Amino acid sequence: MTSKPVSEGGLVRDSDGELVRDGDVTSATFGYLGAIVLGPVIPLIVYALRARRSPFMRYHAATAVNLSLTGALYGLSCLILGGLLMLDNISVALIVVLAVGFVIWISMLRYLIRGVIAANHGERHEVPGWICARIVNPGLGADLVSA
Repeated sequence: MTSKPVSEGGLVRDSDGELVRDGDVTSATFGYLGAIVLGPVIPLIVYALRARRSPFMRYHAATAVNLSLTGALYGLSCLILGGLLMLDNISVALIVVLAVGFVIWISMLRYLIRGVIAANHGERHEVPGWICARIVNPGLGADLVSA
Protein backbone atom coordinates (compact mmCIF):
# COMPACT_ATOMS: atom_id res chain seq x y z
CA MET A 1 0.00 0.00 0.00
CA THR A 2 2.83 2.43 0.73
CA SER A 3 5.42 3.56 -1.75
CA LYS A 4 8.25 2.99 0.73
CA PRO A 5 11.45 2.20 -1.16
CA VAL A 6 12.87 -1.29 -1.18
CA SER A 7 15.38 -1.80 1.63
CA GLU A 8 18.53 -3.83 1.03
CA GLY A 9 20.52 -4.38 4.22
CA GLY A 10 20.48 -0.85 5.63
CA LEU A 11 20.34 0.76 2.18
CA VAL A 12 17.28 2.21 0.50
CA ARG A 13 16.79 2.50 -3.25
CA ASP A 14 15.64 6.02 -4.13
CA SER A 15 13.49 7.10 -7.07
CA ASP A 16 16.56 7.40 -9.34
CA GLY A 17 17.59 3.83 -8.58
CA GLU A 18 20.60 4.85 -6.46
CA LEU A 19 21.22 3.25 -3.09
CA VAL A 20 20.82 5.61 -0.13
CA ARG A 21 21.60 4.81 3.51
CA ASP A 22 18.70 4.58 5.93
CA GLY A 23 20.53 7.14 8.09
CA ASP A 24 20.51 9.64 5.21
CA VAL A 25 16.76 9.23 4.81
CA THR A 26 16.32 9.78 8.55
CA SER A 27 18.59 12.85 8.55
CA ALA A 28 16.81 14.37 5.56
CA THR A 29 13.45 13.85 7.23
CA PHE A 30 14.81 15.31 10.47
CA GLY A 31 16.02 18.41 8.57
CA TYR A 32 12.55 19.11 7.22
CA LEU A 33 10.88 18.48 10.58
CA GLY A 34 13.42 20.75 12.26
CA ALA A 35 12.58 23.49 9.76
CA ILE A 36 8.93 23.24 10.76
CA VAL A 37 9.75 23.63 14.46
CA LEU A 38 12.87 25.84 14.66
CA GLY A 39 13.12 27.50 11.26
CA PRO A 40 16.53 27.39 9.55
CA VAL A 41 18.56 26.27 12.60
CA ILE A 42 18.18 22.47 12.34
CA PRO A 43 18.37 22.29 8.52
CA LEU A 44 21.58 24.36 8.59
CA ILE A 45 23.11 21.96 11.13
CA VAL A 46 22.04 18.95 9.07
CA TYR A 47 23.42 20.57 5.91
CA ALA A 48 26.74 21.45 7.55
CA LEU A 49 27.26 18.00 9.08
CA ARG A 50 25.77 15.67 6.47
CA ALA A 51 25.81 17.40 3.06
CA ARG A 52 28.95 15.63 1.85
CA ARG A 53 27.66 12.13 2.54
CA SER A 54 25.49 11.66 -0.53
CA PRO A 55 23.75 13.64 -3.27
CA PHE A 56 20.40 12.60 -1.78
CA MET A 57 21.30 14.04 1.61
CA ARG A 58 22.76 17.22 0.10
CA TYR A 59 19.65 17.82 -2.01
CA HIS A 60 17.16 17.44 0.84
CA ALA A 61 19.26 19.36 3.38
CA ALA A 62 19.71 22.26 0.93
CA THR A 63 16.01 22.25 0.06
CA ALA A 64 15.04 22.39 3.75
CA VAL A 65 17.51 25.24 4.35
CA ASN A 66 16.25 27.14 1.31
CA LEU A 67 12.61 26.75 2.30
CA SER A 68 13.18 27.80 5.90
CA LEU A 69 15.38 30.79 4.99
CA THR A 70 12.90 31.92 2.35
CA GLY A 71 10.09 31.65 4.90
CA ALA A 72 12.12 33.75 7.34
CA LEU A 73 12.72 36.38 4.64
CA TYR A 74 9.03 36.43 3.76
CA GLY A 75 8.23 36.86 7.46
CA LEU A 76 10.69 39.75 7.73
CA SER A 77 9.14 41.47 4.71
CA CYS A 78 5.71 40.93 6.26
CA LEU A 79 6.90 42.69 9.44
CA ILE A 80 8.27 45.59 7.40
CA LEU A 81 4.94 45.87 5.59
CA GLY A 82 3.16 45.85 8.96
CA GLY A 83 5.43 48.58 10.28
CA LEU A 84 4.70 50.78 7.30
CA LEU A 85 0.96 50.18 7.54
CA MET A 86 1.06 50.83 11.27
CA LEU A 87 2.15 54.41 10.56
CA ASP A 88 -1.31 54.97 9.12
CA ASN A 89 -3.68 52.68 11.02
CA ILE A 90 -2.81 49.92 13.50
CA SER A 91 -5.98 47.87 12.94
CA VAL A 92 -5.43 47.73 9.17
CA ALA A 93 -1.79 46.79 9.77
CA LEU A 94 -2.77 43.92 12.07
CA ILE A 95 -5.42 42.60 9.70
CA VAL A 96 -3.13 42.69 6.67
CA VAL A 97 -0.01 41.36 8.41
CA LEU A 98 -1.81 38.53 10.18
CA ALA A 99 -3.58 37.44 6.99
CA VAL A 100 -0.45 37.61 4.82
CA GLY A 101 1.69 35.97 7.51
CA PHE A 102 -0.79 33.12 7.89
CA VAL A 103 -0.87 32.48 4.13
CA ILE A 104 2.95 32.47 3.99
CA TRP A 105 3.14 30.10 6.97
CA ILE A 106 0.61 27.67 5.45
CA SER A 107 2.45 27.71 2.10
CA MET A 108 5.82 26.98 3.70
CA LEU A 109 4.29 24.29 5.92
CA ARG A 110 2.75 22.60 2.87
CA TYR A 111 6.05 22.35 1.01
CA LEU A 112 7.98 21.30 4.12
CA ILE A 113 5.51 18.47 4.75
CA ARG A 114 5.76 17.41 1.10
CA GLY A 115 9.54 17.39 1.54
CA VAL A 116 9.24 15.19 4.64
CA ILE A 117 7.11 12.70 2.73
CA ALA A 118 9.43 12.68 -0.30
CA ALA A 119 12.57 12.27 1.82
CA ASN A 120 10.97 9.49 3.82
CA HIS A 121 10.11 7.66 0.57
CA GLY A 122 13.61 8.17 -0.85
CA GLU A 123 12.38 10.54 -3.56
CA ARG A 124 13.24 14.06 -4.62
CA HIS A 125 10.64 16.80 -4.40
CA GLU A 126 10.98 19.94 -6.48
CA VAL A 127 9.82 23.13 -4.84
CA PRO A 128 8.59 25.86 -7.22
CA GLY A 129 11.00 28.74 -7.69
CA TRP A 130 8.37 31.34 -6.85
CA ILE A 131 8.09 30.08 -3.26
CA CYS A 132 11.68 29.08 -2.56
CA ALA A 133 14.82 31.12 -3.23
CA ARG A 134 17.92 29.07 -4.08
CA ILE A 135 20.18 30.41 -1.34
CA VAL A 136 22.04 27.15 -0.71
CA ASN A 137 22.98 25.12 -3.79
CA PRO A 138 21.49 21.61 -3.68
CA GLY A 139 24.19 20.36 -6.08
CA LEU A 140 27.19 21.55 -4.03
CA GLY A 141 30.27 19.62 -4.97
CA ALA A 142 28.79 18.02 -8.08
CA ASP A 143 30.50 20.58 -10.30
CA LEU A 144 33.76 20.36 -8.36
CA VAL A 145 34.02 16.61 -8.80
CA SER A 146 33.49 16.71 -12.57
CA ALA A 147 35.88 19.64 -13.11
